[in-house]
Amino acid sequence: MSVLKQDSGTNLTLMNMAIYSTAMNMDAFSVGEAVKFNAPNPGWRLKQVRIAGWNGFDGNTSSIPKSDNFLIEVRDSDLNLLYRMVDTQNAFFTFPAIILRGIDLPPVPVTDEFYVIFYDRGSMFIGMELENATGNSYLYDSLRSELLPAEFTDEKNSTTKVNWIIRAVGN
Repeated sequence: MSVLKQDSGTNLTLMNMAIYSTAMNMDAFSVGEAVKFNAPNPGWRLKQVRIAGWNGFDGNTSSIPKSDNFLIEVRDSDLNLLYRMVDTQNAFFTFPAIILRGIDLPPVPVTDEFYVIFYDRGSMFIGMELENATGNSYLYDSLRSELLPAEFTDEKNSTTKVNWIIRAVGN
């Protein structure tokens, strides 16, 4: 199995990382965090998506969040849908800190460029790397079928490009 990364590849414990949810400033149901990958060879199949995420659990049983769902999509280079799945965030991300979790998929054949899109739907947070932007992370607006750069502007009008911590695994 090969692991495709479009972040810096730095160990997560050493990475300059923050957490983000589209619910913070966008429509959490129609906008997702997208990463563009390149299939390493013809006939390559995506079998797992790894996402750095956290659902807000702090280790106490009283802090287990209400179970909500997230959505994962795999799209080709023209943004045509290849695969879609929905599951609950508590099934994968109930840990007292952000965790890189593998989510198995049935083998999805991909060629050339493809996108993995994670819709957190306000149910959890995704990890974002604040340095070493590769230019392969986007926000995907599903209503307009449009990719927007994953970048944020602060109060000083300074723009920071980010990498979503989403990885593609397959062979």
